[in-house]
Amino acid sequence: MKRLGLGGLFFAWLYGVPFLLVVGLIRRVSTPYTPTDEAARAFGATTDALLTAGLVLNAVLPLAGLLLAGLAGDAGWRRHFGWALGGMVLLYLAFALIDGMATSPLIGHSPADQEPDPPVSHCVPVSGGRGCPGG
Repeated sequence: MKRLGLGGLFFAWLYGVPFLLVVGLIRRVSTPYTPTDEAARAFGATTDALLTAGLVLNAVLPLAGLLLAGLAGDAGWRRHFGWALGGMVLLYLAFALIDGMATSPLIGHSPADQEPDPPVSHCVPVSGGRGCPGG
């Protein structure tokens, strides 16, 4: 049973973390249809949740696996999770590189909404001789 648990933990890190990060990055660079400001903020919050979960699990899963493999006394899984720590660092470096090349922050950004500008219903006179149209 311990091998199944450690294997599940390892493959959750190996496939789950890159999946969350890739989906989050795809959502970040996409142009979603967000008709209202609330929809745009919800889209941005979901994208932030995916990226944050991927980054947190990138650290937690290899460390937990290394700890559990050490407690179980399984040298093979300790070796796998030791290499996973190196992969963890590489994923963080790749994410930092992508974040540095991006034009806006990867986490904490909401896309623009497609809500039309509200109609102007009153006139505000400005200096310089221009008055309100129509009187």
